[in-house]
Amino acid sequence: MELKLKQHSKNSFPREGVFIKSNSISSWLVEIQNLGLTLENCRVFPVPGTAANELFGCIVLVGNTVVKDLGKNNFYQLIEHKLFIPEHSIVVPKLTKGEWTTLFSDKYHLLHPDIGLVELEEEVVWSDFIKSPDFLNVKIIEPSKSVAIPSFISSLRIEVDQEELLKQIENPYSEEEESDEKLPFNLKKLMMGNNKEMDKFLAYLEKNPEKAMKLAIPLDTIGAARGGNEGQFTFNSGFGSNFNSEGLGRNFEKLLSGDGFKINMIRYGLLLLLVISIRSCGNSGTGINSGDIMKFMMIAAVVLFIIKALASGINENSSSSSSKGGGAALVDSERFNTLHNRYEKMAEEYASRKEYEKSAHIYLKLLKNYHKAAAVLEQGKLYREAAGVYLKYLQNKVKAAECYEKGHVYSEAIALYKELNENEKVGDLYLLLKNKKTADRYFRIVIEDYKKNFQYVKASLVYKNKMGDVREAQELLLEGWKTNRDASNCLNNYFANILSLDALSKAITAVYEKEVSETNNISFLNVLKYEFNKTPELEEITKSIAYEIVASKIDERPELASELLNFNKNNTTMTKDIMKYKLKVKKRY
Repeated sequence: MELKLKQHSKNSFPREGVFIKSNSISSWLVEIQNLGLTLENCRVFPVPGTAANELFGCIVLVGNTVVKDLGKNNFYQLIEHKLFIPEHSIVVPKLTKGEWTTLFSDKYHLLHPDIGLVELEEEVVWSDFIKSPDFLNVKIIEPSKSVAIPSFISSLRIEVDQEELLKQIENPYSEEEESDEKLPFNLKKLMMGNNKEMDKFLAYLEKNPEKAMKLAIPLDTIGAARGGNEGQFTFNSGFGSNFNSEGLGRNFEKLLSGDGFKINMIRYGLLLLLVISIRSCGNSGTGINSGDIMKFMMIAAVVLFIIKALASGINENSSSSSSKGGGAALVDSERFNTLHNRYEKMAEEYASRKEYEKSAHIYLKLLKNYHKAAAVLEQGKLYREAAGVYLKYLQNKVKAAECYEKGHVYSEAIALYKELNENEKVGDLYLLLKNKKTADRYFRIVIEDYKKNFQYVKASLVYKNKMGDVREAQELLLEGWKTNRDASNCLNNYFANILSLDALSKAITAVYEKEVSETNNISFLNVLKYEFNKTPELEEITKSIAYEIVASKIDERPELASELLNFNKNNTTMTKDIMKYKLKVKKRY
C-alpha cells in the first residue's frame, strides 16, 4: 500500500510532536530549552538522514505540554499513536483504526520528506550524552547582614544649627571682608552723637553703601535723642556744680570710680563735720555763748571755701574734657530721620534684588525692626532663619513653629508645637516622618479633647482623615446622634462616609428602626431632606420614611405637613392640599 501526504487547511490529528532539524545533539538541547520543556517531561527520537550514520534531526514528543516559543521548528501531528506527519496535512488513502494497528508496529513512525516512511526505533538516552558535573563539597559561609539601601525617599527633614544661621544674618560680613581703609569721619565722635561727624557718615553711606554696611552702626548706639539710644544727660547739683553721665546705666561704674565721685564724698564729709561742730556748740550745758558762735562761723567759712574750690576744679575739668572730645551734642531729629530712611531704602533695595539676608540684616541689627526682618526672610523662603528671628527676638513660638514646618525642620517644629499643645500639628508632622504609631498617639489626644467638648464631627474627621480608621469615626458620629450633640451634622457625616448605595440604603433604614424615637424623629426628618436631595437613587426610601414621621406627628404639630413639600417639589396638587389642611386645622381651633 502506498501512503501519500496531501496539504489540508486544518489539522485532523493532535499536534503531539515538534520536529527539530539539526544533526547536532547540543542544538537539540538548546531548542528543547527554548521550547520551555525539560528533559523529564518529553521524549526525543532521532531521525536518520539520507546517508548512513547521519542524523537529519529529531522528533520531540510533547504530548499535552504547552510550548512557549516554537521558533524555527515545526509541529507534527500524531495519527493513532503510530505515525507523525507535518501539520496542515492528511494521509491518503484514509485508514481505519484497525488498519493502523495491523499495518504499523508498536513503535513510532515518521514520513521522512526525503526517504519516506521511517521507523523511530531508539529513544535518546540523555545519560549517554550528558555527564553530570562533579559537585564540590563547599562550606557556605553566611555573610553578615548588610545595610539596606532605600530605593526611594519616603520623608525629608533638615537638622539645623539655629545659632549659626542667626549669626550669618546678624553678621553677614566676615572679618576678611573688612577693609583697613581710612574712614572720612571719626567713628568715636560719631558714636557720641557729633552732628558734624554724622554729616560725614551720611555722605559716606550715600557713596559707599556696601562699605558703610560693614561698619554695622545701629541707630540705637548713636548718641541720638531718640530711638532707644543712650544719650548724654546733664544734671545740676545743689551746689552749682555739674554732674555728667554718659548713659546712666552704662557709665554708673565709671561714676563710682571717677574723680567726681571722690569729690562728692569729700563734700559730704565736710558737711558732716559742720553738723557735728554745731551740735558740739549746743552741748556745753550752759547754752550757746559768743565763743561758740565764733567757732561755728569759722568752721562754716572753711567748709564753704573748700566746697567752692572743689566746684571750680570740677567745672574746669568738665570744660577741658568737653573741648578735647569735640563736644557731646545730640544728633538732631533731621539727621536721625535721614539715617533711618537711608537704612530703610537700602533694606528695600536688597529685598528687591532678592538679597534677603542683607535686607534682613539691616532690619535686624541696624533698625531693630525684628518683625520686618522676619517678614523679609519669609518672603525669600528662608524659613529656618525667619524661625530663629521669631524665636530669639520676638518670642513668637507660633510663627517660629510655622516657619520651621515650612523649612522642613520638623524636629524643631514638633518641639514647639508640643509646647503650644498643638497636638494635631504634632501628629501631622509625625505622619510626614512616616512615624504613624507616634502620630496616632497624638491624634488620640486631639480626639479625646474634642469628645470632652462634644465635638463629635471634628473627632470623627481626625479618625477618618488622619488615622484612616473609618469604623471608629462612624461609631463617634453615631454616638453624637444618640446623645443629641450636633445630632443632624453627626448623622449627615455618618451617611456621607458610606460609599455604596446599597449599604447607604440599609444604613438609613437601620438607623430609623433602631436609633430614632419621639425625641429625635424631627431631627431625622431634617437629615432625610438632605439625603433626598443628595442621592436621587434613594428618593423612594427617604420619602417613605419622611411620610411615616410626618404622619405620626401631624396631629400634635400640623405645621409639619409643609415638610412634605421638600419631598414633592414638583407636585402642585400637594401644595394646594397642604394649604387646605392647614386652613381646616386653623378653623378647628
